[in-house]
Amino acid sequence: MNKLKIKNVVIVLLASITVFTIYRYVVAMREKYALIGELAQKKEQIVLLEAEKQKLTQDLDKEKALSGELAQEKTQLKDNLRASRKRLSRLFVDLAGIQNNLDQVNEKISLLKAENAALIEQKDRLEKENDAFKAKLSSATELKKAIKELKKQAQKVGVSMIKKVQTEKTLEGNQGYIIKDGLATIPAKVRIEVTPAPAAKE
Repeated sequence: MNKLKIKNVVIVLLASITVFTIYRYVVAMREKYALIGELAQKKEQIVLLEAEKQKLTQDLDKEKALSGELAQEKTQLKDNLRASRKRLSRLFVDLAGIQNNLDQVNEKISLLKAENAALIEQKDRLEKENDAFKAKLSSATELKKAIKELKKQAQKVGVSMIKKVQTEKTLEGNQGYIIKDGLATIPAKVRIEVTPAPAAKE
């Protein structure tokens, strides 16, 4: 009987151990599957993180490239700014030279205007002098014509008087001479007056 009790106890103990072992196995399997699930999730997270990392790396490379381009553009803009400042400085220098030349040209223009005014005044004076000279020349021409006409008339009168005197003196015995013994035998005197002609109008 003692053997039977011991046997039953052993059976119960073995059954308990078996049940506990089975329970532990089930729990272990649940934990295993849970860990496998968690591992799969972690793997998925790792894949997502890798993809995100790759994307961030690409974005970083793009940012670096963009930063390099911006730095190059910044350098180019600085160079352009320096060149623009140099050109602006040259333009200011050229503008100052142009302003100086403009001032000189204005001075020359003022001088030329003054010279032109003086030339116009001189021209007017010369025109007046020329008009006066023409008037004088016209008077002189008219005077010469009058003198020639008077000479012709005087010659005619003289010839007429000479003929008359010669006739009379011949009768008086002076043998036809107008001048005898250094004295004129013609008692009459001829007076010639010359009046200047009026100035000719142009």
